[in-house]
Amino acid sequence: MSGICGIIRFDGAPAERAELERMAARAAYRGPDGIHYHFDGPVGVACLALDATPDGTGECRPLVERDRRLTFAADARLDNRGECAAASHRAETDQATDAELMLGMLLHAGEDGPGRLLGDFAYALWDDPRRELRLARDTMGLRSLYYRVEPERVLFATEARQILAADGVPRRLNERAVAWHLSGMQIPPGCVFYDGIEEVRPGEEVTIVAGQAARARPFWRPDPERRLHYRDEREYADHLRELLTEAVCCRLRTRSPAGISLSGGVDSSVVASIAGWLHGREASVPAMRAYSWIFSEMPECDERDNIHRVADHFGIPVHAIPAEETYPLVDELANRPHEDDPFTSMFQPFMHRALSSAAKDGVAVMFYGFRGDVMCGGNVNDVPGMLKAGQWHRARDELGELSRVLSLSTAATLHRYLLQPILSDLLPSRARVTGRRVLQRRRRGAPHVVRAGPAARAGGHVRDDFLARAGLPSREPVREAADAWPRSAPRHRYIHIFSPLVMRGVMYAERVSAAHGIAIADPWSDRRIAEFILACPQYCVDTAVEVKRLARRAMDGIMPPSAIRAASKVSPEPLYLGALRGKAHVTVVDLMTNSRCADLGFIDEAVLRERFARFVRDEAPPFDLWPTLCLELWLRRYWP
Repeated sequence: MSGICGIIRFDGAPAERAELERMAARAAYRGPDGIHYHFDGPVGVACLALDATPDGTGECRPLVERDRRLTFAADARLDNRGECAAASHRAETDQATDAELMLGMLLHAGEDGPGRLLGDFAYALWDDPRRELRLARDTMGLRSLYYRVEPERVLFATEARQILAADGVPRRLNERAVAWHLSGMQIPPGCVFYDGIEEVRPGEEVTIVAGQAARARPFWRPDPERRLHYRDEREYADHLRELLTEAVCCRLRTRSPAGISLSGGVDSSVVASIAGWLHGREASVPAMRAYSWIFSEMPECDERDNIHRVADHFGIPVHAIPAEETYPLVDELANRPHEDDPFTSMFQPFMHRALSSAAKDGVAVMFYGFRGDVMCGGNVNDVPGMLKAGQWHRARDELGELSRVLSLSTAATLHRYLLQPILSDLLPSRARVTGRRVLQRRRRGAPHVVRAGPAARAGGHVRDDFLARAGLPSREPVREAADAWPRSAPRHRYIHIFSPLVMRGVMYAERVSAAHGIAIADPWSDRRIAEFILACPQYCVDTAVEVKRLARRAMDGIMPPSAIRAASKVSPEPLYLGALRGKAHVTVVDLMTNSRCADLGFIDEAVLRERFARFVRDEAPPFDLWPTLCLELWLRRYWP
């Protein structure tokens, strides 16, 4: 995607061009279509342009309203262009850029403006008469935005490392972010790896005025009380299909061809099928090209049969990428982390291979199905909802399948999936929170160290004294926010959709794609779909008997029936485990030897090495080693 950065000086001194140019240069790959600057005394703004649209409406340039003395910069893809044009009284909607329409809506709607913007965006709006800077980021976190407030100036940028390029910005490691990372990589939005740099949270607008503390306010949250009550499940499926079609269509405002990272699973197959179906109905819709993993040496991971059921049906050419050429940690360059944070996918080599091939094919936008799993899967079971709806036989079958799949006794299944959710729904949120706090106090009073809350996810090699020093809270912010939902199943769905791990993963993928000059699109990360799914009866969305039930039914008449039946979730984990034991074993051992993580007091190197050796000898099961490995890679490269 594009990028923005800027300097606003509160002391009236002019913004230094050389300084802003250094900030822009740190993310120059975001500006293949040029870097555009605007300077006006104490204000300096840069836009790094990557316009994937065929008509220039995605252009990223500084906008200046001289009459009102406003300066606006946005990295954006806007969905509701017509509504924004009407609000700003623009007749020539087709010629207006997304940024122009966004600014019009913000000026027209005031504080309600950010919440009325649909799409993926991050913006900065400087109001000179008010001496006020407003920064905001889209609700689903597809765009990033960081800032630093100093007594005499404020800096903002798409990437944290751009702010580090400014004069006098210290480079200090935030140990709390490290602790979150080592505790399951569930780093909450707003937590940055550099002390003194802040992150605008998704769905939040930050207002900064000279001499005052920055003020943040949410401009959108899903409504916990909203419920949909349709006559039958077919209506829910039709509604989801309508939303998915709109989400895919909005993101197909791009040059042809569009790319898609296509597996044989439900999430990406849904996106590819809708895009192929739309292209067949309207020639102006861009054609698709698929980039897919194939596993010859690990047939249990291979999904090419279902990939071709979808691709061949819609005439989508498939570029096959052999998994055996993309082992994690084998190619140093392919596994290099970004400077902003250590979050890296163990399957980054595949992403680089796919994006590199797509760039050569002229692809401007790569489609993914990132949030499909948390929107319509994720094992959110709602047996009480089935019973409340009078679906007794279905509830019986669901409990039986849960017992079979999880190898639980009948009593254990009833307790976990029926009694516990019912009791949780009956207790008010205040009582649930109080009960958890009592339990945590009892754990803290135990004679030996018992990790509670997020820290409990950290591996045994992570030092207890470090976790205590970092001071993680007793609960994740996303779980605190989920307490607003009155029923257990929607609470769990909310936690899935707004999972910090998923949020961080989407941001990470955007950076990797931008490095190849390609924008990303994830139709599943659409706020309208999130609102709908959260308002649905959860037993319609996903069940143990029929995984991703609603998404499959929404594809009737679009995706080939054989592909709907065969779509399944296949984990490529064997590739990662094979790398640890074989092709990357020497690299892994090196990363554990004279470890920077150990030098900084984060881990116990001896414990880690001993546990890894037992895993390699098949004397211990796999454990969550990846957070430590990618943190070590990051520290060695950026904190030598």
